[in-house]
Amino acid sequence: MAGIGDKWEIDKLTESNWPTWKFQMKHLLIAKEVWEHVDGSVQPPGARARHVKAQQKAMATLVMGISPNLIYLVTSCTTPKDVWDILKAQFERNTLANKLFLKRQYFTTKMQEGQSVQDHLRCMKEISDKLAALGSPVAEEEQVVALLISLPSSYATLVTAM
Repeated sequence: MAGIGDKWEIDKLTESNWPTWKFQMKHLLIAKEVWEHVDGSVQPPGARARHVKAQQKAMATLVMGISPNLIYLVTSCTTPKDVWDILKAQFERNTLANKLFLKRQYFTTKMQEGQSVQDHLRCMKEISDKLAALGSPVAEEEQVVALLISLPSSYATLVTAM
């Protein structure tokens, strides 16, 4: 998330970045003082015009943060809370099948020869974050084991030493 003054930019929501996008968008909306319109905790407004303006600001921030190929998900939404709830339901499918799919993906991920360690760690972290968002976090010890197993044969000496 990069910002200059009141201009904040985050990556648009795609099929693969929900946990990161959700975290950044939530804090962007908090910074813009409109989060309560998204999570539904807004108190009855003292001034109707101020309330409407804050809702519009939250809605615009959310919509502008969604990749064009996913915007269809929220075109029928009328409030920022509706948008948030639809996106959460779409990307946080808390089903056993989804958890198993992600766990299998996590524990079978292999680093390719020539791939940077940083890219490999980022990939594993993204899957781990998705699992944590579904209420199924990967324990630290399991993360270490999965990482060591995922390294290519060129890292055999390092793995043996550890």
